[in-house]
Amino acid sequence: MMLLASLVMAGVAYASRVDDAPASTLACSSIQYNTDYFGNDIGSPRRATADECCNDCSANPACVVTVWYHGTCWLKNAVSTRTELKNATALFPRRPDGRASPKSPPSSPLPLKNVQAGFAYAKAHRQGTYKLVTELKGCQTRAETSSGPIAPYHEDMTFVFRGPMDIYNIAIFQPGGGGNGWSRVSSYDRAAGGAATNLVFMNNANPQKYNGQSPQCYASSNGLGASQDRSVQFQGRLNDGSNPSDGYGGPGVTTGAEVNIMQPQNCTADTCKGFFDKTYGMQGWTGSKVFVTKVKMDGGQGLPAIWALNAQAVRANQYGCNCRGMGDPGGCGELDIAEAIQRGSSTLSTHNYWLNANPSDGHDTWTSRPTNEPATFVTILDERSGVIKVLRLGGDDFAAFNVDNISAEAMDALIQLPVQ
Repeated sequence: MMLLASLVMAGVAYASRVDDAPASTLACSSIQYNTDYFGNDIGSPRRATADECCNDCSANPACVVTVWYHGTCWLKNAVSTRTELKNATALFPRRPDGRASPKSPPSSPLPLKNVQAGFAYAKAHRQGTYKLVTELKGCQTRAETSSGPIAPYHEDMTFVFRGPMDIYNIAIFQPGGGGNGWSRVSSYDRAAGGAATNLVFMNNANPQKYNGQSPQCYASSNGLGASQDRSVQFQGRLNDGSNPSDGYGGPGVTTGAEVNIMQPQNCTADTCKGFFDKTYGMQGWTGSKVFVTKVKMDGGQGLPAIWALNAQAVRANQYGCNCRGMGDPGGCGELDIAEAIQRGSSTLSTHNYWLNANPSDGHDTWTSRPTNEPATFVTILDERSGVIKVLRLGGDDFAAFNVDNISAEAMDALIQLPVQ
């Protein structure tokens, strides 16, 4: 975010290989490293290698994915939310008759003709380093390497909203593996009273930050205050700052109220890199993901924005000690999706701050603020194609994403849609 020094934030991540390994010579059609699909277990044979798990799963007609972890093959009859688990290997079988795991039925085409604006970042194999925070006290760090077609955004990510804006809907999709389409793994619906599925709203209002601890905590219903209860339902409105002339007031004072979203699973040493608080350190979304949100931004003098950060930035201190830093180079990564960079401006920018890249790339005026009616913003971070892209559609177009599954064919058409 190229605003004030107090507005520039950071992100983090784990640097694991996902979906970039060749298929097994035995029975695997897809392999995902450091990956788990929790639950839905139908068997747990002990096996010395992951390849043996492929054979077990392919021989069981009910098995659609298996996770090999510490010598056990966890056979599963459904694909749940994808999470990071260090040293775990998820494998999608190819059965003896040549069939891969069952695929999702075709879904309705997405409204590609309704795309009003878009910006795609150049494809490249991305590699570099950042300072991973190992201890918040004293801001202790070590060098960490990240690489891959969308690095560092294959690592666990959080998505951040800053007012003034109204948030109506959120949906996050991730691939099921084995060609099984994309599943909605997390969602939010303001019209349903703020109902959220596999998603919690956080902010940096934890009063323990004044005692040297991480500022992350659950957000209050208006996003301004702290809550110790993750069940508090966010009501979807983020107001502008109460005193924009105060250059040191931070979110809610100098700038609009600010929230970020995470999965409701607490971090462990196996699932999260770097520093995290045992109570409020939550997991982000790893691997490929498509983030969709329907919002309306205020006009006037505010600085509404939507951006993505590697999740370690907020788990440490988004506006203090973290792995992102400020400006260029990008550290562990920040993707500005739709940001007003000047008060009262009608345009929105996108910028990609990643690893050692300097200068960062982007577009200062890729679209305009949706002030008269809502818009749907789509962010694509896809490892297989290397696509990093932002799109804007009409507000009503969110209905096409208000589904549990999107077929691989429909999502591929969206991913490959040409934009400038």
